[in-house]
Amino acid sequence: MTPGVNLTAAAFDHKKLVCLVIAILLIYGAFSYFTLPAREDPEITIRGATVTTRFPGMAPDRVELLITKKLEEAIRTIPQVEEIRSTSTTGLSIIHVEIMDRFFALEDIWSDLRAKVSDARGKLPDGAGAPQIDDDRGDVSIITLALLSDGFEMGQMYDVAKHVRDTLYLVNGTKRIDLLSVQYERVFLEVSNARLAQLGLSPFELISALRQQNIIRPGGNVNVGPEEIILEPTGNYQSVDDIGETLITLPNNSDVIPLKDIVSIRRDYADPPERPSYFNGEPAIMFAISMLSGQNVLEYAPRMKAEIQRIEDTLPIGYELKIATYQADQVRATIDGVSLNVVETLAIVLVVVMVFLGVRTGAIVGAIVPCVMLGTLGIMSLAGMELQRMSLATLIIALGLLVDNGIVVAEDFKRRLESGMDRYEAMVSGGRELAIPLLTSTLTTILVFMPLMLAEHMASEYTRSISLVILISLMASWVLALCATPLLCYAFIKVRPVPDNAAHDMHPNGRLFTAYAVFLKAVLRFKIPFLVLMVAALAGTVLLFGQVPKQFFPNSDRSQVLVYIDLPAGTPVRYTNTRMQDIFAWLDDRERFPHIESHVGYVGYGGPRFVLSLAPIDPADNKGFIVLNIDEAESMDKTIAALQRGFIEDHFDLQARVKRMFLGPSDSSEIEVQVIGPDAGFIFRTARQIEDYLSTIPGTIDIRNNWENRIMKVLVRVDQQRARRAGVTSEDIAISLQGYFDGTEVTELREGDDIIPIVFRGESAERLNLDRMRTLNVYSQSRRVTVPLIQVADFVPDNQYARIVREDLFRTVSVQARSTVMTAEDLADVIDAKIVAMRQSLPPNHSIEYDGVVKESADAQAALSANVPVVLGVIVLLLVAQFGSYRRPLIIALTIPLSAIGAIAGLLVMQAPFGFMVTLGIYSLAGIIINNAIVLIDRIDIERAAGKTNTDAIIDACLLRVRPIAMTTITTILGLMPLIVTVDPLFYGMACVIAFGLGIGTLLTLGVVPALFALLFPDGKTG
Repeated sequence: MTPGVNLTAAAFDHKKLVCLVIAILLIYGAFSYFTLPAREDPEITIRGATVTTRFPGMAPDRVELLITKKLEEAIRTIPQVEEIRSTSTTGLSIIHVEIMDRFFALEDIWSDLRAKVSDARGKLPDGAGAPQIDDDRGDVSIITLALLSDGFEMGQMYDVAKHVRDTLYLVNGTKRIDLLSVQYERVFLEVSNARLAQLGLSPFELISALRQQNIIRPGGNVNVGPEEIILEPTGNYQSVDDIGETLITLPNNSDVIPLKDIVSIRRDYADPPERPSYFNGEPAIMFAISMLSGQNVLEYAPRMKAEIQRIEDTLPIGYELKIATYQADQVRATIDGVSLNVVETLAIVLVVVMVFLGVRTGAIVGAIVPCVMLGTLGIMSLAGMELQRMSLATLIIALGLLVDNGIVVAEDFKRRLESGMDRYEAMVSGGRELAIPLLTSTLTTILVFMPLMLAEHMASEYTRSISLVILISLMASWVLALCATPLLCYAFIKVRPVPDNAAHDMHPNGRLFTAYAVFLKAVLRFKIPFLVLMVAALAGTVLLFGQVPKQFFPNSDRSQVLVYIDLPAGTPVRYTNTRMQDIFAWLDDRERFPHIESHVGYVGYGGPRFVLSLAPIDPADNKGFIVLNIDEAESMDKTIAALQRGFIEDHFDLQARVKRMFLGPSDSSEIEVQVIGPDAGFIFRTARQIEDYLSTIPGTIDIRNNWENRIMKVLVRVDQQRARRAGVTSEDIAISLQGYFDGTEVTELREGDDIIPIVFRGESAERLNLDRMRTLNVYSQSRRVTVPLIQVADFVPDNQYARIVREDLFRTVSVQARSTVMTAEDLADVIDAKIVAMRQSLPPNHSIEYDGVVKESADAQAALSANVPVVLGVIVLLLVAQFGSYRRPLIIALTIPLSAIGAIAGLLVMQAPFGFMVTLGIYSLAGIIINNAIVLIDRIDIERAAGKTNTDAIIDACLLRVRPIAMTTITTILGLMPLIVTVDPLFYGMACVIAFGLGIGTLLTLGVVPALFALLFPDGKTG
């Protein structure tokens, strides 16, 4: 500190003000706990957008080359784009655009994306739809609501759904309410090919007649004197009957015939159904309700729920509103669970401090703990932070660290009193002497978390609140240790002639101190063999690290099960819908699945995003998605096992992936291996080989690739000579085929503000019969005659890829799988030798790479490590500035690796996997070890300055500092017990690493630091 500035003395001189500030912080912190915006997990920025383009009927390979590739090339010119992933399927191109993690202001980037896509639209083929850009993919459905009905049609349900949506928008804090699975109405004009041929009509003549009559155009105005009269011709359709009365002129004569005598006219819902949804097996319209940023889920959700209940009471009989997912329950369970752990940890820390320091001194030291915690909550509120699993659990980790400063201050004050120093002088001199060492140790602990704050990766963004809470709590602890603890010590500490019985063994004359003194003398006598032994122990432990399983992030503790349904590619949505309904009925078997409370299913798409880290699947006719709500977390394993077994036994015609939810930015259970290259056939065959190899590894399930299976198509090979003689073109044939089988939207029926498309297509008996294609009449627009298709074309079956996936402009087949006996990263280690061997035989411009969680984990660790050199450099500068020496920081640096011995042992003993959170634990552990070494070396220098020999100074300093170091270690370890005992899903591995690493590392530090100091500072050598 600056000479003359003493925080402790200043606090004593203004103690009333200090007490008032602390009281305000306590009150505001307690208030903040109940008012801070609450979430289950930290909020992360979704830096992704999708570009969707349709061209009905176009084959996947043509979609890839004519649409996807053109758009990708334009998007690639945006400098902030990190990755482009695309999928080309029949008639559909979906491009996912991911932005680099270092960018947070996305609006300008999305504007640039729209401009690039708009410019590229002119390069797309005629008939391609306008590319649709969705850059609002980060909205999370706080509540997913289902509207059910008994006896009402979907059109009536839609009217009710719109009323419910408009009413719910009035709830304060609502951002967006999307209606999903609405089945919109259509008017179908279904015609027999034979009937048209009999009348000599073409589809184009019918379509032209419909469009020419169904107009909404003014006839102009007529000025009659002072009055203007509007002219409005009639003719637009106002009912289905009007459509049927449309008069069609027969060719080659002037006879007319009503349209209803030519085609079958019916009003129905979209066929096939458009992304239907089901709640407990009943057809439903879903509401995806998201709230404004900054709102408190625990306040908003109950408010919305009450309004839903009020609306339901006003609905007509037969309508029901059912909540499918309700995030507030999960948030409340998470917040309450972690809060309970915090309270337990606080109680443990207070008890431990009192046991070692005695009730009076322990209460003084422990008093700053709740002050720091509530102060931290208050500062979090002022900084706009949120209350969630990560920030609350960090308080548990910080609890053991933040008592360290208070222990050192109280111990120092007590020691000075025992030496006969005046009470005021003991307080002020202790504050002056300890301020810089405690600030240095506090800053070093904060700095070890800085790589997390600086890392440019989504995983770091997910865990960033850890470093912020550590920063706030430890700095608050340092300030209170110098301003509040000395005041309490001055007022309440009394020197007793004998120590408390509870602390007898830790008194400098106690048995433990005697044993430690003997150990120290032996270490100092045999310091080089001792250090060699430590290096050997470290090397042996590092070798054992290969036995530790790896897992990027753990599974979630949510009592929800996810089921992904995959039917073979090419399966029509009608059949998918039928099979999904079979599954829903099967799930309702209460005897077989007694723990399933409810389920919501989505056909052909993945529903809304109801958890921030869970991105919905891309739309596909052959896919389905189900969310199962389980009664309690203890029933999860048995339910998942029953589901996996049941799908194999009862639904063997499809693939069902039954999964838990996950924590972190991505699913850590699934391995992904990519085969990349221009040769589609080669990369597909290679991917199949990888699938075959994975199937030989015991416990590997859900093996698949994202190109799926090949599908059948029929090539209509037009004989251009025959077609030219008949007067038809390839365009005539394509239009006839598509209009007859898929249907063509020809015009609209307008009812009030509702617009109902009118669709012209073939009769179902012909349209769903492949043989009828041969006899389809093709209309020649030039000669105005119809020609049977078989006269101008041949039909050849062909095999094609169902999906063509590209990543960063290269064709990429991704093989995905999960294991029931190991994590994805461990599975990657198992197959790596095979993958390396396969790489050797690849042709030029082809590669095999890991993607998914393996790549994300490596990228996250790299992002975390990128700033470590800078942080270490700052720590070294701090240590050199404090000690004015190079050798002392070197001693501290050499003690840091000792923490790895206990950390690795903890992972092995507790069977905890190594992942991103464990890495943070290791960084935290390094900070604590550094602090212990700083305190120890600082005391050695004080003893040397008193004129003692190096050996005596080392021994006396270690005996004086062993109690505060041991107390910090024990309080930290015991404070982590709630996380370890309850096997916290996110912090278990991190807690094990800190507990074991600190326990073993502290014991080793108490021997290694003295040995290194004696080695680098022999007796008689100063510096």
